[in-house]
Amino acid sequence: MLLILIVLMVSDVSSAASESKIRITQVEANLPDITLFVQLENIDMDSAKLKKNLSIKINNSPTQITDIQSVKKGSGVSENTAYLVLVDTSVSMRNQLSELQILLEELLGFGTSKDATTVFGVSNRLQTIKDFAETDAVETVIKSTGNAISLGSKTGTYLYSGIREAYDEGRTAQDIPARRIIVLITDGGVDGDCLSRDDLKNYLDVDRLPVYTLILNEQASMDQEFKNAADQISQKTGGQSFISTSGNELFAQFKASMEKGSVIRLRCDNFKGFNLQANLNLSLAGDQGEIKETAKFTATPAQKDKDGVNNQQNLKTSYYGVAVILIPMILSLAIIFASVWLLMKRSTQQGLTPDSTCRIEKGEESQYKE
Repeated sequence: MLLILIVLMVSDVSSAASESKIRITQVEANLPDITLFVQLENIDMDSAKLKKNLSIKINNSPTQITDIQSVKKGSGVSENTAYLVLVDTSVSMRNQLSELQILLEELLGFGTSKDATTVFGVSNRLQTIKDFAETDAVETVIKSTGNAISLGSKTGTYLYSGIREAYDEGRTAQDIPARRIIVLITDGGVDGDCLSRDDLKNYLDVDRLPVYTLILNEQASMDQEFKNAADQISQKTGGQSFISTSGNELFAQFKASMEKGSVIRLRCDNFKGFNLQANLNLSLAGDQGEIKETAKFTATPAQKDKDGVNNQQNLKTSYYGVAVILIPMILSLAIIFASVWLLMKRSTQQGLTPDSTCRIEKGEESQYKE
């Protein structure tokens, strides 16, 4: 009996461990083309089979899947990545400097020459240590990060606000790859942040970017509330959260997660709205039943359509500008002509008519004759 229970328990654990999942991490929509970034877990299908079993709808309209590829290194996928690395620079991170250095060396050396990386320090504010355009050596970035930690503020650790600002930067930065990932390195814990966990989750609900949290802490005294928040935010955005005191181990876990990614290219000719929120619904038929996933995103026009819209707007603006100039001029001229006409009419009515003038002149002549 005991043996049977053990077998059942092992079977349950194995089943849970091998649960198939597909998570949408990012949607980039330049209508009618859409690029979908996903994380696949325990899904043993090649691209052809995945394409056959995958169904994607946008606002309940079926969408054509044109291509599916893996983003593993060496796969030939042209999608590069922009990494937004946030480093907790609060004073408590001074105890993690050696492992932080290892982790930064691995992360900064992970990308290709066509990838882009920016590094922020976050304590009671967000500080840019390296922007996307800079080509500083890894040693320089690590030294600057260490200096930021040595000067770290004792007045708060605003990690939620830092993630939100990095998210905004990732969404608005120009000339960076379409695929963007936020990586937070911290020893865990938020102090004094005016933004709550739930506020951040709601903020990241539309046009998500995946958030990966690498926590350099395995102590029992670690902030469990932040750990739970990191897990929830990662699940919400399609990222992941890892905990270890080893920088090498954290990087290995992060790298393994990155290699589960795939790019799905779609075409949606039915959705015509520009800059409107849309719902994307994904379902995958598999051996373990149907897998479902949803995401909200903003559908934007392709560049040529943007140009057409802008030209129409510029044309409307030009017509408006001409109308603003011409209409007052026309009204002014009309008023002037009307005024002149009224004056002429009044002078005609109050002045002398030709007949009366003649009569007066005749009267004067007869008077002179007398």
